[in-house]
Formats: sequence, C-alpha cells, structure tokens
Amino acid sequence: MTADQRLDQLEPLVSQTLAVADRHTAQLKQINATVSHLQQAVGQLLEAGQVQSDNIQFVLRELGELRQEVRTDLDELKHKTNGIQSNQSLTSTRIGDLENTISLMSTQVTGLDAKMDRLLELLSNK
Repeated sequence: MTADQRLDQLEPLVSQTLAVADRHTAQLKQINATVSHLQQAVGQLLEAGQVQSDNIQFVLRELGELRQEVRTDLDELKHKTNGIQSNQSLTSTRIGDLENTISLMSTQVTGLDAKMDRLLELLSNK
C-alpha cells in the first residue's frame, strides 16, 4: 500500500473525528453559555432572596413594635375599664344609699301627713 492510499484511508477517519470534535466543541459552547446564563439567574435569585429576607425582617420588626404598642394600649384600656367598673360599683352603692334615704324620707313624709291630718282633725273639732 502506498503512502497516498494510506492517506486516502486516514483522511475520512480524520475528517469524521474532526467533525465529531467540532460538534462536541459546539455542544460544549452551548452548555457553557447555558451554565453562564444559569449562574446569572441564580445570582439574581440570590439577590432577590436577600432583598425579600431584608423586607421580611423589616416587616417582622415593625409587627413586633406594633404588637408592643397594641399590648400597651390594651393594658391602658384594661386599666381604664377597671376604673369605670369601680366607678360603676361606687355609683350603684350611692344609688342604693339614695334609694334608702328617699325611702326614709317617704316614711317621714307619711308620718308628717299623719300628724298633719291629726292636727287638722284636732283643729276642726275645736
């Protein structure tokens, strides 16, 4: 076999091998571009996740402060409600005392009426 014949046999093999290598190189470039795109997307997601985390922490801090304010307001409201209940109890006691006084006065007025009737009766008999 001559050198030209051997070259003719090797040439299609080298051509096929180079074609496969070119195809693999193109595929590797696509994979590399895809990986690069994915890295950018992951970076953006991480950045967005950090922003969301910061936002959530801010909201949680605000909610904690708001919760404390609500608790303080509720404590004040409970204190005022207790004061109102104490005043209501005192008022009820005073109303009871007033009713007793009115009842006593009514009894005394009835007694006075009886005495006045007796006086008028005595005066009219004379």
